[in-house]
Amino acid sequence: MLLVNLRTGTKLLLAFAVVTGSFVGLLYLAQDSIRQSHEQGQAIAQLDRDIADVKDLRINVNTMRAETMEALIRGDRELGGLERDFRSRTEEDRATLARLQLRAAASPDLAPLIAEIHQQWLTYVGSFDQQLMPRMKDGRLEEARRLVVGAQNERVDTFRQLARRLDMVIAREQQRLTDRSRALVVRQQQLFLSVGGGLLLLTALLAWLLTRSIARPLRQLTRYAEQISVGELPGQIDFTARHDEVGQLGQSFARMAGYLQQLANQAERLAAGELGGEVRPCSEHDLLGQSFARMVANLRTLVQEMHEGIAVLAAASEDILSVASQVAVGAQETATAVTEIATTVEEVKQTAVMANSRARQVTEAAAHTREVAQQGSEAVQESLDSMAQIRRQVSAVAESIMRLGEQSQTIGEIVATVNDLAEQSNLLGVNASIEAVKAGDVGKGFSVVAQEVKALAEQSKQATAQVRAILGDVQRAMTKAVLAAEQSGKAVEAGFARSQFSGEAIHILTDSIDTSNDVALQISATSQQQLIGMDQVASAIGNIRQASQDNVAGTRQVDQAARNLHQLGLRLQQQASLFKL
Repeated sequence: MLLVNLRTGTKLLLAFAVVTGSFVGLLYLAQDSIRQSHEQGQAIAQLDRDIADVKDLRINVNTMRAETMEALIRGDRELGGLERDFRSRTEEDRATLARLQLRAAASPDLAPLIAEIHQQWLTYVGSFDQQLMPRMKDGRLEEARRLVVGAQNERVDTFRQLARRLDMVIAREQQRLTDRSRALVVRQQQLFLSVGGGLLLLTALLAWLLTRSIARPLRQLTRYAEQISVGELPGQIDFTARHDEVGQLGQSFARMAGYLQQLANQAERLAAGELGGEVRPCSEHDLLGQSFARMVANLRTLVQEMHEGIAVLAAASEDILSVASQVAVGAQETATAVTEIATTVEEVKQTAVMANSRARQVTEAAAHTREVAQQGSEAVQESLDSMAQIRRQVSAVAESIMRLGEQSQTIGEIVATVNDLAEQSNLLGVNASIEAVKAGDVGKGFSVVAQEVKALAEQSKQATAQVRAILGDVQRAMTKAVLAAEQSGKAVEAGFARSQFSGEAIHILTDSIDTSNDVALQISATSQQQLIGMDQVASAIGNIRQASQDNVAGTRQVDQAARNLHQLGLRLQQQASLFKL
């Protein structure tokens, strides 16, 4: 009962403290177990290092004995390497024995055995250093062999036996520590399972107690809230035995349900027509109570005003009834007049349709004429372009002919020069023949050359005569061509001027046709707009006629509504008498 009356925060804090304390205890146990396991592991690792050190001692002793036997077999007297190796291994073994003694000081089983091994090692090393090495250096190898095989061999055997005993003691200690570690692990597992199981049970118990203390009452309050949300008022809500937040919430729910029940009772009285009751809000913050009180006051005022309005409505309904009858008669007359206007508008519309058709034909003809004029203008422009090209070509031909004439004159001058040269060559040939005759036999060869020169001069003269005749014909033909080119140029110029004049005339005609086309388009557009306007007028008249007919039907409905309104006023008076102010 004490747990039930604690505050919810205190309950959760206590549960959290218990669970946290349990986990802290479990963590402490885990930490202690880890520490013990770590110590056991370190002890086992230390024993492993001890075993390794003992093995190193045995290896060094066996190595020194083997190297000594090898040196004795070879009969070496240079023992510097053997002595250096002996000193190095001696220092290494001394450090190993010091570590073993330091680690085994607390062990009653290991300390005496390691001390005995140390003493045996000192004896072996001392004999090697003080007895064996001097004999080998002095060459007394036989004495050295007897020492190695005898006393040193016994010391090595004793050292080996002590090392094996130490290995056995360390192995037993390792086994003991391993058994202790396994037992510790088993105990730790059992402890963790026990503590963890207890902690789980404790957590489950706390969760069950908190659920029983908090969740179950909250589910009950949730059911109450769901009932209230759908308009159902719950019965008795008793949370007086609890003093925590859940109990306070339950008591608040109980007070809210009682208050809602009071408002429901008041609403039932209002539904029965009793407006004389008073609704008192619980406090100045009670918005629902204040709104309910204002609603009751407003209902009283509304009912009172309704009584007055119903009386006015009854009187006005009679006036509306008489006015509605008069409006019905006027609406019927208006509908008849609108029907006649609609007939007239339909006739005007047909006329507008015919005018629009004629305007469309004119527009199409103007458009066709405009296309033809445009084509003519384009053809004239092409003719002008062709004439301009012909004029340029004729001018180029005339210039070419003039240049040919000038070149033919130059050729004529060259031919005249060649003709003069031929005559001079002929004259030279005659003179050369005369001189050859005067020379007699000596000039016969020169006479032959002179005859050839005369022949060539005669041929050149004949060729120049032919060329001059041909040039004469060419010059006469070119003269005629020049005259013809000049006449063609004049004719082309005249044709080009006439084409320009025709182009300008066609352009003027095209502009006139464009203007006519624009006017025709404007006429067509105006006719189309007129037709659209007549359609709109006809549609408007149709709408007016429909509205007039609807108005007639509406006035009839108004008349019937006025009658119904009058009857409604009478019924309202009867219903209003049921409310008691």
